[in-house]
Amino acid sequence: MNYNEEFVYDDSRIYAKLYIFFKFLGIIFYSVSLPTCYNPYFYISMIVVMFLSMMNSVRYEYAHFKRYGTIFSSLNEYRTWKKELLPKSKMFFATIELSIKTAYFIKIFPPQFDYNNLCEIGESIFKIHILVLLSIYVISIIISIFILCIIYSNSRPVIQLPNITNQTEECCICLDMDNTLVWSILPCGHKFHRTCVSTWLCSHQTCPVCRFRVISIQ
Repeated sequence: MNYNEEFVYDDSRIYAKLYIFFKFLGIIFYSVSLPTCYNPYFYISMIVVMFLSMMNSVRYEYAHFKRYGTIFSSLNEYRTWKKELLPKSKMFFATIELSIKTAYFIKIFPPQFDYNNLCEIGESIFKIHILVLLSIYVISIIISIFILCIIYSNSRPVIQLPNITNQTEECCICLDMDNTLVWSILPCGHKFHRTCVSTWLCSHQTCPVCRFRVISIQ
């Protein structure tokens, strides 16, 4: 991608808007139900934090909405403009909100769900809300770790294959004993004609004999 080419901003950000909408509905519900509980100060504080987080997201999304269809002179200009919107503030509010909810969930664990009055309904929905949120974060962390493990396992360093001569054995790729060709040895110890193994590794990246993984050949 050429970062100096014109860039047209045309992202509708529909999922971000839906997130704000459902969060707004949640705040309304909690504002009606949770303040009816005995000693509701924690809930009121939580609602305030959620409201501030939502308003910050509204600010961020409205700025994008106003620039929808804008032609930026380059992708770098767009990134500079986006950085001026303080995108990390969303992470700041999300971290505070998640910390408070996690502390609350730990305090009331194991959660109990009752629906006898408006307060208990609000508390039960709030507990389910936290449980779903934490589950999503845990699943996301597990998936991220799994992907990182896959990337790490496939990111061995590039291997410089040494040239060797005076071989009298047969190359198991071309089935030829031509000693005039340059030979190479893989880290696993198997030897092949250099041209043969180079061609093989371009499409397979494994030793033809033992399937040892080789990333590259020079």
